[in-house]
Amino acid sequence: MIGRIGKMVLSRQLLINKLLEKLPNSFGTVNRWPIAVQADFFSTLANLLKIGFSLTAALKFICETDQHLKSGTKQIIDGLETGSDFSKCVQPLISSQAYQQILISEKHGQLRDVLNELATFNRLKLKQIKKIKTVMIYPAFLCIILLTLIIVIHTFVFPQIETLMPSVSTAQPELIDFHLLEVIGLAIGTILIILTISFFKQPVLKKAEIVVKIPFLGSIFKRYIVYYLVSNLATLLRNGLSVKEIYSVLCAQKTDSIIYALGEMLNTSLTKGNSLKKIVETHHFIPKEIIKFLNSGDTVTEMANSMTAYSKLMFDEILLATDKLIAFIQPTMFLMIGVTIVATYFQLLIPIYDSVKGLY
Repeated sequence: MIGRIGKMVLSRQLLINKLLEKLPNSFGTVNRWPIAVQADFFSTLANLLKIGFSLTAALKFICETDQHLKSGTKQIIDGLETGSDFSKCVQPLISSQAYQQILISEKHGQLRDVLNELATFNRLKLKQIKKIKTVMIYPAFLCIILLTLIIVIHTFVFPQIETLMPSVSTAQPELIDFHLLEVIGLAIGTILIILTISFFKQPVLKKAEIVVKIPFLGSIFKRYIVYYLVSNLATLLRNGLSVKEIYSVLCAQKTDSIIYALGEMLNTSLTKGNSLKKIVETHHFIPKEIIKFLNSGDTVTEMANSMTAYSKLMFDEILLATDKLIAFIQPTMFLMIGVTIVATYFQLLIPIYDSVKGLY
């Protein structure tokens, strides 16, 4: 008996030891930061670099003074001490688009400017999300009330009507075949799943072509893609890279990124002697202005300034487009609520009307 208990204690202790060994690995890795935390990190780091801190000193300062960023920043510092690049160390903590921009700026300068741009973009993105939430509060509240009303009508009102007026049928009209609707809904759901799986299997440029054609949201996606491409090109041009050097830099990026696919496509086209205009005609999300800037004959500095100005224009247009979409959300919700209310009352009144009409 004692031996059996000893074995149980030993096996339990071994299990505890294994768990303790795994704890540092489990809790030592920080998950991706939320957008707000990323914005704070980019802004704080950019400001520290601006006043003269080195990258390592700035990260240590953030680690010591900001509790929200401490664990993630400590992970970055540990990565730098092993000889990894800053972009590689920060990659698990930020979005893939931000990583690509930091990767380019780190290798070719302008890290501080890119960090400022990322902080500004993330904060404005949060501002737009808050606007959407604010706009949705009142319609969502009305939807809850309406849903409650529909449940009450079906649960209590319809049975009472059938009890008081047996001649009144509150059953659904024969015109509506709900089994058919279920089949149609199942078919639509299956098609959507198939289309979604097919979408994720497409090459990245094909995905971009599909996304920019989505009603209402497509124009916003297109402007963001343009902003993303132009801001990266501006960063490279500001560092004096020639057009051919830019193509080679783009081709060196992460293989599943749109910027890599674009660089590979441009490089292949140049090798074959194809014109840049043909590329723009093939992929409609690539703005003609980029080709105009590259073929303008201006100096590299002038092209960089043009690209920077155009990226800021696209940024402003993204904000304008999202504001218009937000303004469209509330009227659409109210329209849907109104249609549902009218349909509910018709469902309630038509059986009574049919019963009364039968008396005459």
